[in-house]
Amino acid sequence: MIGTYVAAALICAASLLVGRALLLLAGREGWTWLEPAAGFGAVLTVTGVLARAPGHGSSSTIGLVLLLAAAIAIFAAHRRAEGGSGGAAPPANGDHSGTATHQGDGAGWRDALRQGLPVALAVALVLSIPFAISGRWGLLGIGFNNDLGLHLAWAEWLRSGAGPTPEAGYPLGPHGLAVATAAFPGIGLGQAFIGEIFAIGILTGLTALTALRGFGPGRRVLAATLVAVPYLAASYFAQGAFKETAEALFVLAVAVALHAIDARRTPDVPGVVDVSGPSTTGTSFGRLGFVLPWLAVAGGVFFSYSFAGLAWPALTVALWSLTLPAVRRALAPRRLLRFLLRPLTLLAILMLAAFAVAATTVGPFGFADSFNKVAGTNTYGPVSPVEALGVWPAANYRLDAPGGVHLAGLAGAIGVIALLAGGAWWVRRRELAVPLGLAACIVLYLAALPTSGDYSHAKALMIGAPLAMLVIVRPLLLPHRRRASKRPISPLSGPSAVFGGVAWGVLAVVFIGGAVYSSFLALRNAPVAPPGHGAELRAFLPIVHGKPVLYAGQDRYAAYELLGADTHVPLVEFPDPAVRENPEKPFDTGDAYSPIDFDSFSRGTLDDFPYVITGRATWNSAAPRGFRRIAATPSYILWERTGDVPEHRHVLLEGTDAGAHAGCAAPEIRILLANSGRATLFPAVAIAPKAGWNNGNTLRNGERTAQTIALPRGRWRLSLQYFSPFALTLSAPGFRQALIPALDGQRPNTISLANDGQFWPAGVYLSRGDRTRFTLAAAEPSTLQRLSGYDDLAYVGSLVAVGAGKRRVAPLGAACNAWIDSYESEAQP
Repeated sequence: MIGTYVAAALICAASLLVGRALLLLAGREGWTWLEPAAGFGAVLTVTGVLARAPGHGSSSTIGLVLLLAAAIAIFAAHRRAEGGSGGAAPPANGDHSGTATHQGDGAGWRDALRQGLPVALAVALVLSIPFAISGRWGLLGIGFNNDLGLHLAWAEWLRSGAGPTPEAGYPLGPHGLAVATAAFPGIGLGQAFIGEIFAIGILTGLTALTALRGFGPGRRVLAATLVAVPYLAASYFAQGAFKETAEALFVLAVAVALHAIDARRTPDVPGVVDVSGPSTTGTSFGRLGFVLPWLAVAGGVFFSYSFAGLAWPALTVALWSLTLPAVRRALAPRRLLRFLLRPLTLLAILMLAAFAVAATTVGPFGFADSFNKVAGTNTYGPVSPVEALGVWPAANYRLDAPGGVHLAGLAGAIGVIALLAGGAWWVRRRELAVPLGLAACIVLYLAALPTSGDYSHAKALMIGAPLAMLVIVRPLLLPHRRRASKRPISPLSGPSAVFGGVAWGVLAVVFIGGAVYSSFLALRNAPVAPPGHGAELRAFLPIVHGKPVLYAGQDRYAAYELLGADTHVPLVEFPDPAVRENPEKPFDTGDAYSPIDFDSFSRGTLDDFPYVITGRATWNSAAPRGFRRIAATPSYILWERTGDVPEHRHVLLEGTDAGAHAGCAAPEIRILLANSGRATLFPAVAIAPKAGWNNGNTLRNGERTAQTIALPRGRWRLSLQYFSPFALTLSAPGFRQALIPALDGQRPNTISLANDGQFWPAGVYLSRGDRTRFTLAAAEPSTLQRLSGYDDLAYVGSLVAVGAGKRRVAPLGAACNAWIDSYESEAQP
């Protein structure tokens, strides 16, 4: 966990330093709280561009170091220039309550630290809730959204060239930054990525300070934290997402930057104060300098979310520009038509359109085709638009998630009322930039409804969630004397004013309480991966480092555990062209994802890989001829290929099992077994199915489930399918086997079909020859889990007992009524 915090601190510090340099070049001498987003955008731009350059991860790291060196040089030059001029005067309005304005450089930094550090610590503390409740550090989102596994594998490719190649055109700014951060001693790649996700939340809270003028320390920290971690942001953090939260940060930054510009152009409007600090020309680049922070934000959007993300800041600026008299005059129909018909204007439009098409469809950053494929999916189910308002009392934000949401109507009503009240407050004060930013988000969400799927709808809501929270919480938390001092929200006086004040206070308490509780629910049950079985894979790295290896399991995180090896994984939803399935045992059987073993791969695939890693559970297919075992851990076996796989090796229609029962009552089985050939046979097999557990196949902490199996006398090797965030214990008379917490290979429920995962070793049981009751018990909750109401689930599949004897090879005709693992014959099933 320390490595994650250090990574987050490094990324925040780099962003603030680079952002301060950019704002100095833009002529803003005082601290503005626009530094976090501008600096982070510049960092992602550099790492994103260089991630596609020769050297990839190394180039990103060097580029980031050079960017930081340039920022330090700019800052040093400013200090020297300031020393010569004696410093700048504080702003004329004298209001330093909402921003760390310039009071001499040292005072400005101290003021920034006084305001920002409590916010940063508060946001970091809130985002640490999942780790505190789970009692461990781990990767976020496994089994909820496994995208982080692929991103980690891509980052490793940037770093070492091993593993899957990133998709063409995919924005790699965050990946390059993770690689650069992991270059710091003691920080692993996983810690760097989780630290980056932490940093995005912290930078969002700091950016919100731009619009929180007039708040005392406690209210300021609460408001900024709510903006940084609204319900949907907490939900996306819980699944290890970073693109959407980064986009939300940049959209928020654009809105509050426009809010700051309004302060300079409308000083006579009540309540609007210049929060951007005094101008200076000592280190600025004139008009070019003014554009630099905006370019940095645009670059951050492009290299974290891709070209589509530019729609949010562009529409925000467009709507805001309509508040400018000069723009409205220019948009008069005749004047606009004359401007558009100018040859230079037409040429500029055509050139920009051609550049946009080229940049988004071809070249190293052309991601349009893949983006369109993803945008139309309904992978994770629908999301209610009122969730973006922050009050939604459910641990899972997806509407079709198990358990649903309680009091959805009441939660939605609270959010809508708070939004209307907050929006009216902003409008009456003529502070329009932030509400217009939210309006842009609403327009883009509505535009996405008929043109994209649920997956993109949820993203659009997430991007607008921090802005929606800012629109609501600033008026709700602003002290009453400040809220009503210059332009009250209501002209009421006397008893009516008292009643209005009470109603406002009640709304504030109810909304903020609901928002805090909703975000807590999302973070409380966030899946924090235990080391699981996958941690054992690192034991094979001395052998497979830098070499192709085939992993037999549908686990997107296997490549992360095997960082440094060229790992290939059979994934249904993200096919690897080097991994081809055996048509006799497909990865996806049509109603379930099959557990993966040797039988799952085509002969050509097995012949292409020098190494294969399989599970060690007995209920797995044996290695074909041409492979030998060279290493093992408690959960895995590493095989080395020594020859070609037999040409006529087949399996029966096994479905999701490791073998198939050759019941000779079926005429097709009798016909098959009449052919020449030989079969590899399991010893006796007894299967306790998923549906047979007496208390169901899901367990919370402290719960139990059981079922009975008839086992003849003798030793039986047990194999179990399970996903569990906490320890389990499998027991029977005279038998007790501890099972480690493990989420290896867990898939999001909405796309898992009947996915019960791989089979894992579950001990050896000595049967007396009677019916045996096996009980599976979940560990008791910790004190913090009990107090917080933690209720995550373990999922249990089938329990299979296989006789402890060796598999035997027999003539095909002798396999009648036996369990066939595989067979070699010219006859196909």
